[in-house]
This record gives sequence, structure tokens and C-alpha cells, in this order.
Amino acid sequence: MQPLGWAAALFMMFAHGIISPMLFAVCGAFKHHYHSMEIGSMRGMAKHSPWLATSMMFAWMASLGLPLLAGFVAELMMFLALWHFLSAEGWSVLWMVGPALVLALTAAYYLWSMQRTIFEGGDETQPPESLKGQRVPDIGDAEKVAMLILAAFTILFGIMPWIALDMMNGWTVAFFETLLIPILGGA
Repeated sequence: MQPLGWAAALFMMFAHGIISPMLFAVCGAFKHHYHSMEIGSMRGMAKHSPWLATSMMFAWMASLGLPLLAGFVAELMMFLALWHFLSAEGWSVLWMVGPALVLALTAAYYLWSMQRTIFEGGDETQPPESLKGQRVPDIGDAEKVAMLILAAFTILFGIMPWIALDMMNGWTVAFFETLLIPILGGA
């Protein structure tokens, strides 16, 4: 066990706590405005709901771990912790292929979903089929403010992760020194 792994797990939970509310807000707005959760019934969202489309893209990219966003820092720390663990234990670094493959499959699914919902088709004069001829409103001001606040924190902790990591590092070291090492009988 390494403190880097614990700090990575803590930062991953922290980043998840910022990014997931944005994903849920996007899904809620999506359902509220489009009256559907079917990917195929919402083509061309960028033309009908540009704020919702932008928020959805940002949330997906943050969840995926795009550089300069909090999810990237968390995933990078996880991979570094795994690398250190595998090297220290004498295991093959080929064990890193599994997590990297999962990340690649997630990226492929997100990109496929974005292409289908946000960019593909969609005539700005024709509302999506899920609305049965009604024009779709974009998200409201309250939703925009909420999305912007979550996006700002995602960017802030992606660019300056030490703000949160300094607090987490103190806890991680204290946890190892006072609880984990005495219990496990380590040095």
C-alpha cells in the first residue's frame, strides 16, 4: 500500500463529487427538455439547445479525464500509483493494459454518444422527433449558473489540484502513521 494510491483514490472521489452532479444535471435537463432518454431521438442537439449540448460535452470530457480537468488529475494519479505498485512488487506493467483498455472503451462510447446526440443530423427548423413537432427550449438561467459553477470547480481543481491534495496528503500521512502501519505491523 502506498500513500500515492490512497491520495489518488481520495482525489478520484473528490473529482467524481464535482463531475457527477454535472452529469446528473445534464441528464435531468435532457429528460426535462427532450422528454426522452433515447440517444437516437435527440439528434442535432447543438442546433436546438447549444447550452445543454456544451454542458453535456464538458461533463462527458471531464468524466473521461480530459487534461486540465479534475478527472484527468485523478486518473493520472491512479495510473502512477498502479505503476509504482507494480514496479515495487515486481509485477509486469502489462497489468496496466486492463485499466487503459477500459478508459479507451469509455472514450469510444462517449464520443459515439456525443456524435449521435449533439452533432449528427438535426435540422434547426425541425425539432427532434421526441418532441412531436414542438420547439425545444434551451436550459434556463438557473441551470446555466449551476453548470458554470460545477465546470469552474472542475477546471480549477484540474489546473491547481494541490488546493485539495494538500489537505488530502495530510490526512493520508496521518492515516498511514497512526492507523494503518500499527495495525498491519509495518515499519
